[in-house]
Amino acid sequence: MVKKIVIPVLVAGALFGGALSAGTASATTPTTTVIPATTAAPATSAANGHQAGRAWLRAHRRRLRREGAAISAKAIGVTTKALVTELRTGKSVAEVATEHGVSVTTVVNALVSAADARVDQAVAKHTLTLAQAAAIKAKLPALATKAVNHVFK
Repeated sequence: MVKKIVIPVLVAGALFGGALSAGTASATTPTTTVIPATTAAPATSAANGHQAGRAWLRAHRRRLRREGAAISAKAIGVTTKALVTELRTGKSVAEVATEHGVSVTTVVNALVSAADARVDQAVAKHTLTLAQAAAIKAKLPALATKAVNHVFK
């Protein structure tokens, strides 16, 4: 099995997968239908939203990897191909950035700003609410840091 490089799929997956699951969970309950108050109904709709988010992530994983690699490579100042080659040797994005004299926070900030732009686009398209966008944006720095420090084997 070919080992695939998953650069910021953690960030993008959490960002876009979480956004879809939150939007799907609220969209599955119509406003005109009254659902009896049981403990199973919210869990079921949340589970369906989570599954929809995971399905979206699986369908878009390759694009997310490519975009994350391109953003990270641009922040480091190398080509995407060179970054992927170094990651395949067992290095993290943070190690590659340090070797090239670039601060890890520069790469993290590049990923966060790109994700922030995507969240803002989703809010403008009314795909996300402002509350959902704020929740996602609050998680981005930690997720980006985790993704940049991850070693892909």
